[in-house]
Amino acid sequence: MSIEELIKLFINNRKEGKKELIAWFLNNVMDEEAIEQLNAVRYERTNGRTGYRNGYKERKLKTVDGELILDKPDIRSGSFKTKVFDKYSTVEKALNSVIAESYINGVSTRSVNSIINNLGVTVSPEYVSSLNRELDKKVK
Repeated sequence: MSIEELIKLFINNRKEGKKELIAWFLNNVMDEEAIEQLNAVRYERTNGRTGYRNGYKERKLKTVDGELILDKPDIRSGSFKTKVFDKYSTVEKALNSVIAESYINGVSTRSVNSIINNLGVTVSPEYVSSLNRELDKKVK
């Protein structure tokens, strides 16, 4: 999908557009990480090359905005290491932990949102409310 198509999608459907923009960005980050790890861009012949690309593997990443489907570069000889999944999973775990703890302690949706914003993450009140509803079901 081209950047122009992503922008149009974002304008017409913010939620899906945002997910696609994030996926596009993270896919590009992983491509750059692959270039750094291999010391060469795709199809480049160089003496410093440390390995070869072998296409992509589809990976799912759960985020505040929903599940993203990412294309993780595959390295033929060796393994590809990326920081993308570690960073997002850490933020997600911390975020859900703060929301759950705040809910258990009886903090309002607005207060939970304020706590989350202090972590440097912005979420909608609807997201916090939906998590509160899920927690309600689990507690009952």
